[in-house]
Amino acid sequence: MELFPKQIKVILLLAVLFILPQLIAAEENNNTVITVNNKAPWTDLTFKGSKLLTTITVKMHLGPGNLSPDDPAAKAGTYLPGCSETDDDSSLLTVKSSSKGMVSGGQYDEQIWFKEPDGLPYKRIRVRNDDDPWIKSYCWEKKGVRRHEIQPDNSAESKQPPPKWTQHNEHFYEYPMESAGCSSIYDPSLIFYILSTLDPDIQQNPKEICVFGKKQLHQMTIQQVKSSPIEVSFKTQTSSQKETIQKQITPLVYSIKTEPYTPEKKEPENFSLFGLNKGIRIYMDPEKMIPVRVSGTNSSFGKIELQLQNAGLN
Repeated sequence: MELFPKQIKVILLLAVLFILPQLIAAEENNNTVITVNNKAPWTDLTFKGSKLLTTITVKMHLGPGNLSPDDPAAKAGTYLPGCSETDDDSSLLTVKSSSKGMVSGGQYDEQIWFKEPDGLPYKRIRVRNDDDPWIKSYCWEKKGVRRHEIQPDNSAESKQPPPKWTQHNEHFYEYPMESAGCSSIYDPSLIFYILSTLDPDIQQNPKEICVFGKKQLHQMTIQQVKSSPIEVSFKTQTSSQKETIQKQITPLVYSIKTEPYTPEKKEPENFSLFGLNKGIRIYMDPEKMIPVRVSGTNSSFGKIELQLQNAGLN
């Protein structure tokens, strides 16, 4: 059957109307939705490093979403009204960072509640315990992240427990328009959970996800890069045995790069993961699928390398 010019125009118009929206949607939603395929093989990880006569320690714990009643954040009563409550699908990632030595001291704790198996966070609490303490609670919402902060009003009050601190502030950090392609918003520290649960063949493809830092949204690009053999030395513990690992491995190495979605009239936020700002690399043991090294540069102290010391395994 021969088509007349008018019929051809109609067919072309219908094709454009059908295909163009799909192309636009594909362009706008170029961020990866992470789908994990395995259970995280670890429950506890301890990393250590040193810089300028200062020892840096980072401890991570992965477990159920229940918070201990004696936790400082629970005592402070900083849970945001309307934020999702813990349920059977919730997990809690706790990160405790500390430094001792010539440069600095103190402890910084972070707790991230997320849903399994996709690793999407819905609540976070950050606690700083030093000469300038504070507790900040975050709630992931559809249009942005809500934050409630409490801190002592003066030096005398700082010696009191958090429930007696009187300085309270609340902020709402709205996602900027240019981040419309972010189908899901993660927390930076959950990158360790994500890399531990993906199949190795899936991990080879570069991924772009969106993460919320302290006040701003960032686009994070995760890409596997070439690696060379390295020496590792750490201890593992399961419910039935302890083992000391000393061997050479060729790790799976992932480059972490970020770009902030900076709101209008705001300065770009300095991204941070374990205090590392740029040039971040995560080294994974290809057999155990646990991170064995984290490296990068800090804007003040230069290159820092954290080595795995202890791992609690399932």
